[in-house]
Amino acid sequence: MMSSISSGASGKLANRAGAITRLALPKGRMLARTAELLDAIGLGFDAYNSNTRIYRMYSKTMPSLSAKMLNERDIPVQVAIGNYDFGICTSDWLQELQARYPASRVFKIADLGFEEAGIFLAGSTSSGISRKDLSKSGVMWRIVTEYPALAEAAAYKMRLKKFRIYPLWGSAEAYPPENAELAVLRAGDEKVLRSMNLTPVSKLCDSNACIIANSDSLQKGNFSDLLKRLTSGFKLKTKLWQQREAVKSDIPNDIDFKAKKDSIWLALADGHQQVHTAAFLGKTGVNMKGYSADNLLRRPSCDLDWVNFKVVRPQDMPQQVANGNFDLAITGRDWLVDHLYQFPSSPVAELVNLGFGWVKVVAVVCEDVPADSIEGLKRIIEKGKMTPLRIATEYVNIADKYLRDKHVARYRVIPTWGATEVYLPEDADMLIENTETGQTLARHKLKIIDTLFESTACLIGNKQSLAQAGKKAKIARLVNIFREAAGTR
Repeated sequence: MMSSISSGASGKLANRAGAITRLALPKGRMLARTAELLDAIGLGFDAYNSNTRIYRMYSKTMPSLSAKMLNERDIPVQVAIGNYDFGICTSDWLQELQARYPASRVFKIADLGFEEAGIFLAGSTSSGISRKDLSKSGVMWRIVTEYPALAEAAAYKMRLKKFRIYPLWGSAEAYPPENAELAVLRAGDEKVLRSMNLTPVSKLCDSNACIIANSDSLQKGNFSDLLKRLTSGFKLKTKLWQQREAVKSDIPNDIDFKAKKDSIWLALADGHQQVHTAAFLGKTGVNMKGYSADNLLRRPSCDLDWVNFKVVRPQDMPQQVANGNFDLAITGRDWLVDHLYQFPSSPVAELVNLGFGWVKVVAVVCEDVPADSIEGLKRIIEKGKMTPLRIATEYVNIADKYLRDKHVARYRVIPTWGATEVYLPEDADMLIENTETGQTLARHKLKIIDTLFESTACLIGNKQSLAQAGKKAKIARLVNIFREAAGTR
């Protein structure tokens, strides 16, 4: 159910004279229900749907209300720093931000009664870990999670004597039991957790869709008309956006197998790279099972019984190979470069350029910026404009090194989780982004001013695994198979 407005929020609110009120709306899984809510309360946006290619929108009934679509994880951060007055997201990402930055200028105004779930600490069903086990001395608990701040707070609260937290982009359920003892992750309920072959150890917090606000905006303005409209959904008899849906794991998390001694572990991509990776593996002649669009498992298999596979996020692979959780992985060279810029002494190396998934990593600005190169942009900065330069990107370490190498004196990197083109020009001055054709950038009236490097999918490996007696020959054999399929022999 939607809750009432938080104490102290209602008495100070009417739109600032002549100002535009900015609302951050979620992309992805929350989009459909959020759109239903906004339409029901008369705040609908014509372009807010799953097929839209427009990121900037205005309310059909409140001309002073503008909105942008962001990745849900970015919304609490963007509201906290004041780029948006209000946002709609799930409260887990708000709690993650507040656990890391307790003084953040953002707070929850109202619950919306959908996307109800919990953040759980869980272990694999095969491990049988319970809450009592966490007090054992001498155990180093490896915890994988998209919520590192919440995980750290929980570990201290439960007084774990020794633990390490491994931040992930996603797919935390895939790591136990082989690569971690515990995962902190979002699930609808304990039944959903068990469907992932995970056993709940502790529920850390509840999560649901909510309206959040920037506290400084509320102090300076009066948003009473907007908040009345937002909370009018309380009184509606029919609330289609609150109807529960069956929630299940996207990829079956099968754990019924035993890895053989001296077998090698190869990480494969989930998400949109899965189709391309599967197509390449088809060229190798290796008979894969459980790695197709209509039959995808977390742990596929093949007719090479000395290779174990696991399907995870490509962004996480360089770090996981460096940690020794995998011997090999198929990821993008862009993510390898970003990892190596952060950890120059990492034991991860590129072994084979696989040739598919080609993109350029580029520097991007708005079309109306009077610069066609990074040197031209620097001249604008030297005149006192765009300073400090704000750069939105998923490639935080690539962006940082690029700007240092180009001797940009003052800049601020804004980490994002995707859809970076939405940030220009209001919330950033430049992007470090990947593009294949440049059409998406052109459609949003953006232009490329520099190309940093080209990226394709590649096979990466752990240098220590390459030297290990029981694995060296097997890795060399697989490398040769991949080189032949990629045509790089």
